[in-house]
Amino acid sequence: MTLERKEKEKEQRRNTIIDAAQALFFAKPYDEITIEAMAEKAQLAKGTVYLYFNSKEEVYSAVALRGSRILNRMLKGHVEGKKNGLEKAFATGEAYYQFSKEHQDYFRVFAEAENLDLCSDYKTSQELFTISNETLEIVVNSVIEGERDGSIRPDLDPKLTAIFLIQSTKSMIQLTPSFERFLKKTGTDKDVIVRFTLQALRQALQNDQNGKAGES
Repeated sequence: MTLERKEKEKEQRRNTIIDAAQALFFAKPYDEITIEAMAEKAQLAKGTVYLYFNSKEEVYSAVALRGSRILNRMLKGHVEGKKNGLEKAFATGEAYYQFSKEHQDYFRVFAEAENLDLCSDYKTSQELFTISNETLEIVVNSVIEGERDGSIRPDLDPKLTAIFLIQSTKSMIQLTPSFERFLKKTGTDKDVIVRFTLQALRQALQNDQNGKAGES
């Protein structure tokens, strides 16, 4: 067997493990999944799983990595071709919301992974951190561009503003059960509150050419 073929088979087996773990993580809470369950799902020995991954956390980060790659591509696609920094910053929020709707399971895993104490020594965790930082940089650069082209207020710190935009959008997507019940009771679609939030964020960033920041 050639070295190339061996490497290909190793990559295929690694993906088999991730596929099995992904199916489990999509179906059950994180705490209910074990390495044994992953091995059984992948039809492999438990020891084989440990040949590729050091822990459950590392496998989880590999699944989250898949989701982060999708989100990253969506952000780049939404930003591309926008006329100024404000439009790009606003487009990142729309992309994030679209990702949460079209890839709900990845969105949940990706969001939960951010709250886990993932070891940075793991290759998968390092890749996840790298792509997450790249995603943040897309938003940061949109704000910087907006300040330069005059579409975004010049008094805003780009990094803090990017975190504010991302976290505010995420908070509206991940509403508490009580707010979810309230919306359902009042017949309000969740899309309405998210769109309202995005528009409010847009107005908060917008630079009025006459010097009245924040007004549209």
